[in-house]
Amino acid sequence: MTSIPRLPDLMFADTRPLPPRPGDGSPWALGRCWLWCGNRRTWVLWLGPASTAGHYAQFYVCAPCLDRLHHTIIDYSDAMRDAPTDATGIRMPLYTGADDPPRPEPISYRRTRHRRRHPRTALGRLWHRLITGREPPPTP
Repeated sequence: MTSIPRLPDLMFADTRPLPPRPGDGSPWALGRCWLWCGNRRTWVLWLGPASTAGHYAQFYVCAPCLDRLHHTIIDYSDAMRDAPTDATGIRMPLYTGADDPPRPEPISYRRTRHRRRHPRTALGRLWHRLITGREPPPTP
C-alpha cells in the first residue's frame, strides 16, 4: 500500500483537528494566520472583515494567536478600569489623538486594596506601567 502524497503547500500544516471552543459555532478553515505566529499554515478562525485605506480583506487567526489576542483585550479592559483620572475626575485615555486638548493637572492614580491580577501580555505590562504612574501619561 502506498501513501498518498500531500500537496506542497500543506506540507507544514498542522492538520490535527482543533478541540471545539465552548459556545463557538464558527467553522475553522485550513489557511494562513494573519497575526503573530509568522503566517504559518494551520487551522484558522475567521474573525471578520478588516479594512484599511479603502482596502478590505477577510481576517483569519490560528488558535494560539486568538488566545494571545483574547488576553490582550482582557489586559486593555483591566487597564481602562484602573486608569488614572485627571483633576475633573475623568479617566485618562490610554490613546490620545494629535488634536486632543491637554488634560487638567493633577493626575490621580488609583490605589487598590485588593490584589490585582498581573497583565498577561507585553502590551498589558506597558499599559500597567502607564496606569500605575511608572510611565508618564501620553501627551498630544
